[in-house]
Amino acid sequence: KNFDSPKFSHIRVPKVYPDLTTEKILTMEFCPGIKITDKSAILAAGMDPADLARKSAESFLEQLCRHGFFHSDPHPGNVACEKGPNGEGRIIFYDFGMMDSFGAVERKGLVDFFFALYYDADVKDAVNALERLGMLRTGPDVDRIAVEKVGKDFIDRFQQTLKGEGEWEDQISEEEKKRINRKRRKELGEEFLSLNADSPFIFPPTWTFVFRAFFSLDGIGKTLDPKYDLTKITLPYLKELLDLKDGSAVKTSLMRLGKRVGLRPIDINQFVTQPRKTAKMADITTRLEQGDFKLRVRALEVERMMERNKITQKNIFHAVISCMCLNTGVVCATLGNGIISSKPMLRFIFAAAAVAAVKVPMGLLDLKKLDAYNARYGVKKV
Repeated sequence: KNFDSPKFSHIRVPKVYPDLTTEKILTMEFCPGIKITDKSAILAAGMDPADLARKSAESFLEQLCRHGFFHSDPHPGNVACEKGPNGEGRIIFYDFGMMDSFGAVERKGLVDFFFALYYDADVKDAVNALERLGMLRTGPDVDRIAVEKVGKDFIDRFQQTLKGEGEWEDQISEEEKKRINRKRRKELGEEFLSLNADSPFIFPPTWTFVFRAFFSLDGIGKTLDPKYDLTKITLPYLKELLDLKDGSAVKTSLMRLGKRVGLRPIDINQFVTQPRKTAKMADITTRLEQGDFKLRVRALEVERMMERNKITQKNIFHAVISCMCLNTGVVCATLGNGIISSKPMLRFIFAAAAVAAVKVPMGLLDLKKLDAYNARYGVKKV
């Protein structure tokens, strides 16, 4: 029913015959077609492979963003194509055993993320959308500033590519990719280390199916069209989703215009409340000078130093324990009497010394790995 409109006449789903269906047998319409990845057969049938690749991607975006009910397993065995009555290529979906759904909040979050990424280039809106989607943790232990800084770098490069001022990743040589990655690690080393330490991103189970479906569709698209790029297809399709962002296309257009000229409700509210906010900032500054507040600052350099010192202290502890056990064993073996110098006791003491001694080079290896890890992001040894 979601695709039962003239706009999506190129999407076909086998009909179900309830009168011939039982609890164990599902009777459906027989819809033979050409396997979606059989490019030679598609060309022989007079269909355009690039057109089919675009339609398959748009149908999935429609399921995700507008309907919130999507096919979770669109691999080549579950997708076929045929030539329609008007000569255009039609896509046939099979096997609806793996379906999943989004709620209204998740759908709006996904649309907001796409708009923030493609049109507005607004990293704060993109991060807020990720929080609504449940893909970004919230709380005092998440360094949102680092997330936004890394996100801004990604959006800036993405926008530069969209405008034709840069190249897509599949158009860049391996050496150029390595050079760009080294440059990014040097510029954003602190932020990458913070993100790796905090692990702010999470993936709800539903998104596992979403990404699986995207990967399947990406494979189908690149088989049909060597120039296929899902990001390029998404951009024009977003214009059809204007009504989903704020409830109506007119409202979204007015909000976007208001954002450019500074006449949104939030902008007007900021203008009206600015004097009170200024007075509040002056009061906070005064109380800071008087010592009423204490600032809590996260020092990443101190955190790295403490992590390195922790490994170093552990190595020293193991070395001391090893030497102590070794000396104790030697003294007991030469001067001890009774049970303290018995073979079982001496074996235990020397074994403890050996175990502690083995942990010392292992700790040194951990220290070397930590220094190499920090060096990858342009951070010098502390």
